[in-house]
Amino acid sequence: MGLIKEFRCSSCCKTWKIFTGHGKNHGILNQVLGAFPSDMKKEIIADIKGDLEPLFLFNYQTAVCHQCQSLSSVPVLRFLETEQSYMGKCPLCGGEAKILEDDSHILCPQCQKESLSVQEVGHWD
Repeated sequence: MGLIKEFRCSSCCKTWKIFTGHGKNHGILNQVLGAFPSDMKKEIIADIKGDLEPLFLFNYQTAVCHQCQSLSSVPVLRFLETEQSYMGKCPLCGGEAKILEDDSHILCPQCQKESLSVQEVGHWD
């Protein structure tokens, strides 16, 4: 089950609701592939070389895009046997997003003045 997190800046009052984790349908590779753009989907299929049931981990993770200065949720797929990883781009502008490993000390990407507060506000599936 996924978590919904709300990030808020006390300086510029910008808020983001980010859906992290994964849902029930994300245990099936075909469902996971739908989270990636078609060019990346083709690359993933080519890399698994016909293996219809590879072992994998999938989650949506919080990321910051320095191009559009926004927080978002990006899909991250990692194959366990080959350790090959794939990460989606910013869903807002298509820019390169950087995964945030720690939610506790994130400088606001909009105003760069304050650390964001974060709280869990729900679940999704």
